[in-house]
Amino acid sequence: MTKMTAEEAHIAARELEQAAAAILGRMLFEFSRLDVALGMLLVWADEGRQLEELTNKVVDYTFHKKLDFLAELADEKFKKGSNPHIMYSQWLAKAHSARTIRNQLVHGRWCVNAYQQQIINVIGLPASLDQREVGYSLGTLEDVLSDINYLQVELQKQRKQWPV
Repeated sequence: MTKMTAEEAHIAARELEQAAAAILGRMLFEFSRLDVALGMLLVWADEGRQLEELTNKVVDYTFHKKLDFLAELADEKFKKGSNPHIMYSQWLAKAHSARTIRNQLVHGRWCVNAYQQQIINVIGLPASLDQREVGYSLGTLEDVLSDINYLQVELQKQRKQWPV
């Protein structure tokens, strides 16, 4: 990249921040849709025979706990090694990965490196030895958003093909 003046760097940083904020906002919308879709899959387990009971149970679950509950249901319903069990297990692994990234993005703080065209997510307290930084390009953030969308599409497919 060519050298930027301070003013050009300031403008580039502002534009990069606005673009990243738009992607991050879309992520929050998509992740909340995924969370609701997962919750609905869970409360309609066993063909909705326990709809009220499961709704009362799942309503306060975190996304992590919903994933754990889905794993339990899949373990109960499908034989280990069967195609449905494998598909749910793979989906759950990807969903846990997305959950971890989402948590870092939501709970971390942000800064912009206009010179490297990166949005930096800083995780941890400034005084902590465990503090770490993860740099994201806009393309990488778009990839995370695509992964969340993929999880939603795949969950709907699995829900139809192999209801729990």
